[in-house]
Amino acid sequence: MLARDIMTKDVITLDPSLTVEEAADVLIRYRIHGAPVVDQEERLIGMVSLVDLVAKSGSRVRDIMTPDPVTASEDTPLAELAQLMLDEMVRRVPIVRGGRVVGIVSASDFLRAYLELVGEGRAE
Repeated sequence: MLARDIMTKDVITLDPSLTVEEAADVLIRYRIHGAPVVDQEERLIGMVSLVDLVAKSGSRVRDIMTPDPVTASEDTPLAELAQLMLDEMVRRVPIVRGGRVVGIVSASDFLRAYLELVGEGRAE
């Protein structure tokens, strides 16, 4: 299986000019723990998590985002993606094509895929 097989395609993104409070509202509204930050051309420029909102100081998303986040392509095998997440200690990885976010894979996506495989009798 590849990243494209389990990624969430309708990705909630944040604008770097949003206030920290506005970003928190977005994450809470959509019940997500983090989101990619994109510029006006929709290119990935960072990531923000709920932890960033609480632990880092700054008034805008651009002040607290993690720049140059870990990314993967749609063709990344799941084993490689899982190892990347473990090695980099991240819970979500934006899936990019040409610098633009086309999906995101989170730890929840891996659990969902595993449960589907168990339901099909393909996982032990």
